[in-house]
Amino acid sequence: MATELPALRRRRRVNIPGLVGRFLPHIATIDAQVEPYAQAWDRHNADELAAAMLDEAPLWVALGDSSTQGIGADAWNQGWVHTVRNRLRSLTGEPWRVVNLAMSGGRFLDVLDQQLPVLDNLLPTPDLVTCIIGSNDMMWRRGMEPALTEATRVAEALPEGTLLSRLGGPGKRPRAINSMFSRVGEERGLDLFSVWDWPGASGALAVDRIHPSNLGYDYMADLVWGALRPRFAT
Repeated sequence: MATELPALRRRRRVNIPGLVGRFLPHIATIDAQVEPYAQAWDRHNADELAAAMLDEAPLWVALGDSSTQGIGADAWNQGWVHTVRNRLRSLTGEPWRVVNLAMSGGRFLDVLDQQLPVLDNLLPTPDLVTCIIGSNDMMWRRGMEPALTEATRVAEALPEGTLLSRLGGPGKRPRAINSMFSRVGEERGLDLFSVWDWPGASGALAVDRIHPSNLGYDYMADLVWGALRPRFAT
């Protein structure tokens, strides 16, 4: 078991946010959060892993993309992850630790090839795994089959009991992937929910109109908590 975790980053073949940000300052504003937030999570993960090994606290491993890193929020620790972690601590009385392996721009293959190997090989067996992934695949890729194939591989590789979000938005690809998630989830014991069923959009997006704002992350926290809370019913 490792005491140091790799700094997971998605390589950019083309810095699209940087290019677009020259003309749309709001894009550049949010893109400027990416590396500082990732570094903050690196430090947090190291501290949380050391604490979990020391005090044998329950461990939560979060997988996914920028929406799990809190990109778009006013600070790296104002996304949905900290809110849910604090609720877990309050409800259970346990000092839950969270290691966040998500990465900005993350896609299905990043979960499969970078995040899951860390979970499987470098961490203690977690008490909770969450996964929110697929938005970037829908945004930046064309065609049905590659995305569906990679999404299927992720669903088949996630640990039993993983809390997995369905994709949001209309279209054939999200519907096909969500249908597959339901089928594989039932076969493998995944716990499906939707983190994108917000009560409204007004004020819920950051200035780039892509990432959630603080309000959007509040909505996400409530939806994750609503899916997770029944596990702790007494």
